[in-house]
Amino acid sequence: MKRNILYSLVILFLITFTHSGCSGFLEENTRGKVFDNVLSTQNGLEAALTGAYRGWANCWTYGFNNGWATEMTLGGDDLTCPPGTGNTQEFDRYDVKNTNSSSPTVFWGCYKAIQGANNIIDNYEACTGSANVITQIAGEAYFIRAYSYYWLVRCHGDIPLMLKAAFDLNDLNIQPSTVKEVYTQIEADLAKAIEMLEDNRRNSEAGRPNKGSALALLAEVYLSEAGWPLKETEKYALAASTAKEVIDNKAKYGFDLESSYAVLYENDETNSGINKEDIFTIPCNRANGNTTNAMYGYWAYPGELGGWDVVFSELTFYKEFPEGVRKDATFATTVKTQDGNVLTWQELKNPRPYYKKLMKNEKAPDYYNFASSVPMRMLRYTQTVLTYAEAKARSGGPDQLAYDCLNSIRTRAELSTYSGLSAEEFANKCIDERVWELCGERVRWFDMVRLEIIQQVLSKRDPSDNQPLHAITEKSYTFPIPQHDELLNVNLNTK
Repeated sequence: MKRNILYSLVILFLITFTHSGCSGFLEENTRGKVFDNVLSTQNGLEAALTGAYRGWANCWTYGFNNGWATEMTLGGDDLTCPPGTGNTQEFDRYDVKNTNSSSPTVFWGCYKAIQGANNIIDNYEACTGSANVITQIAGEAYFIRAYSYYWLVRCHGDIPLMLKAAFDLNDLNIQPSTVKEVYTQIEADLAKAIEMLEDNRRNSEAGRPNKGSALALLAEVYLSEAGWPLKETEKYALAASTAKEVIDNKAKYGFDLESSYAVLYENDETNSGINKEDIFTIPCNRANGNTTNAMYGYWAYPGELGGWDVVFSELTFYKEFPEGVRKDATFATTVKTQDGNVLTWQELKNPRPYYKKLMKNEKAPDYYNFASSVPMRMLRYTQTVLTYAEAKARSGGPDQLAYDCLNSIRTRAELSTYSGLSAEEFANKCIDERVWELCGERVRWFDMVRLEIIQQVLSKRDPSDNQPLHAITEKSYTFPIPQHDELLNVNLNTK
């Protein structure tokens, strides 16, 4: 059963961790007895870090390795859902209630990760062990806390800032911090992560951030701050310079564009599932129920394949998507049932193209399955490249690197390249490429909010797709804090 985060803070304060080896660091057993000073040892910090990561990756309970976080972005024009689907449809119709059952998964998961990170941040300086390893652990903790707050502030606006490990009963009445205060903390945490993380991922494990991961995330944070609600447009220049640092050092950090969509959207769980574009991913393993990925499976399949018919493409979005190799790699225009019948998308119960990029590789074993071991992609290099191009256009106009970034994406999609555009035209082309390249990847909704283009985009929504239940206002841009938390702390009831 899902548990309230504020109650969990009490429990988490009492829990310490034991460390046990496993094939994957997210699968370690973090349950154990309470020992004095456990967080004064390197092993204790390591185990606490595993617990922090698990806040993001506990399927069906909290975190990101299921479809609920994606459902929260259904306000974007890239995704829609069947009519009459209750909690899921609330996001698509801009009428999210505090009783919605999807948003608590992210809310609680992020606060669980934050509490785990706080345990490390409050204790690492007095910890015994390898100074280099301890510094890396702390850098990962700062990254986790920053990324968690980045999701929370974009989804909910004003939220409580929990920055200490020790629990105080006054925390049950904590006041929300402003959006500005939260972003200031995110910047500070990422500055620490950048300072402490190395160029390579610790232990060469794909599920850990390196310095480049933290820089890439900071570029996204600056881009968000430049738009609604803060509208600190001077942050565009910072977004550009920070993204450029990642681009200039891509070989050192291990990032690059993939040349083929077949590799980029392979989703084959028989291999690592990692590619050169993966700046940060959450490892998943369907052999372990808690860490299975329940999005790349039946969640994104049509019912004719045994799927759950949760999300698919909006009709206008699909029709306006440029033809070519990228469109073919993104959408499943035909599907094969388990008995071998081939159906076009027009023949489905929900006649919409489903996202091939969110489905398992059909050549891999257990294609017809609800779960997978495909890593949950949180941030990839394409996004950083396009962030640089857009931010540079909005802070002095595009330079040659900006054109190279944008045109590299166009070239891979076998589309014509751009030249001679005004700064505004160029920035708008970047937004187009972001939605086509990153559709279905939990990006478009947040872009629409920061750019305040929701009404403009909605005007093109096909009448047969879900429609808003009421006029769109700024209140629609964020979601209520889950009711269970509001009932325990009336100060959180701000919507």
